[in-house]
Amino acid sequence: MNENIKTFFDSIAISYKHDDSKLIDELLSSLYLKDSKRVLDLGCGKGIISEKLVNLTKGEVVALDLSSEMIKYAKENVKNDKVTFINGDFYELEGEKFDAIICFDAFPHFIDVDGFVRKSYELLNEDGELAILHDIPRSALNEHHKQHALKVSRKLNDPLTESEAFKKYFKPIELTETDTYYKMIYIKRD
Repeated sequence: MNENIKTFFDSIAISYKHDDSKLIDELLSSLYLKDSKRVLDLGCGKGIISEKLVNLTKGEVVALDLSSEMIKYAKENVKNDKVTFINGDFYELEGEKFDAIICFDAFPHFIDVDGFVRKSYELLNEDGELAILHDIPRSALNEHHKQHALKVSRKLNDPLTESEAFKKYFKPIELTETDTYYKMIYIKRD
């Protein structure tokens, strides 16, 4: 577990705000989640997309975050019995299987990218979907993360460069970045 990341997000949880924008709905509706029975909302924060994922899939959503404070607020914000909250480390998650893993606005905080890729592969069912989404452009995200002296994030590269780490385990479906969002969607290889 990266204690710096946990401590950082625990400390900002009370003041952390995220606008629930139309862009989030557009990004989520572009996913291939229709047949997903079980989805992991990875790095769920205060649960901004947790209930949206239930509404899209009509399935179960497991919302996971390293920060116990973020999970506390997520439980207060999301009142849906199809959402289960787990305070824990993704890299240490065992005994779980998912049809999809959605990492919204959190990917640069997974500093061990190779470990992220392997764990995602391990946790996904056959033909499972992995989506990495940001509702701001990469340039703004990297500028924001430069402000933090703690080692709580890494620089996000363009989707094609980031995709190199995924190619052994995942087939890319969409690698897109615009002046408003960043999106990488993969399907698990056999």
